[in-house]
Amino acid sequence: MKVILTGVTGFIGSEVFTQCCANPAITSIIALTRRPLSANITKDPQVEIIIMKDFITYSKELIEQLEGADACIWSMGTKEGRRDIEIDYPLAFCHAMAPIVARQKKPFRYIHLSGRLAEQDQSRCLLFLSEGRRIKGKAELEILDFENSEEELHGGYWQSYIAKPSMVLKQQKRGDKCELRWLSVFIGSVDVDELAAAMIDVGRNGSEEPVFNNAEVVMRGRAALDTDLECYDPGYVKSSWSLW
Repeated sequence: MKVILTGVTGFIGSEVFTQCCANPAITSIIALTRRPLSANITKDPQVEIIIMKDFITYSKELIEQLEGADACIWSMGTKEGRRDIEIDYPLAFCHAMAPIVARQKKPFRYIHLSGRLAEQDQSRCLLFLSEGRRIKGKAELEILDFENSEEELHGGYWQSYIAKPSMVLKQQKRGDKCELRWLSVFIGSVDVDELAAAMIDVGRNGSEEPVFNNAEVVMRGRAALDTDLECYDPGYVKSSWSLW
């Protein structure tokens, strides 16, 4: 399986990248990034790093490098909700990738990382972070609409998915304490490894629903992690867990 990743230098994107590198089902990774990555990463034969001057223009040479991809996990985003990064960049990728998908004639899964507070209803009155939440919600609408409105461009093989996690926390280790974890009682949370595993699983297997909220992210991520550990660790015993 060949996957395209963005946001690989960020908190969530770097975890997605790490898990993709360790997943034997993923044989080729293309990382679109603004800046070079560490030498040990670039030496990995399954990883191809492409330095992007901008995320709007896709040259003929770059298009050729994207050929054969099965999925994209788009982890690039901003806390404040910049329109160019949240909307323009992913849509430019979708339009550049769609003709490739049409030629390949096989399902292509695009997984877009959003957030629980992103608001698709552009007319709704919001009490806080209103502009950023609307922009992120607008991005969700555009990404979901692309699957249907641009069918002539991608041949009907495009599948859009939106991940809407709540508070994303660092991976919890036994004995560790997280000062913010108590907030999950009120707003929900997901560990970053669970979120990454959930998005990778959707990239590999798809999903019945195009939008998966925090509870679905947690359940899918933990199930994927349990499955992987069972496959690669004969002595692993599946743990019991709740949603938060």
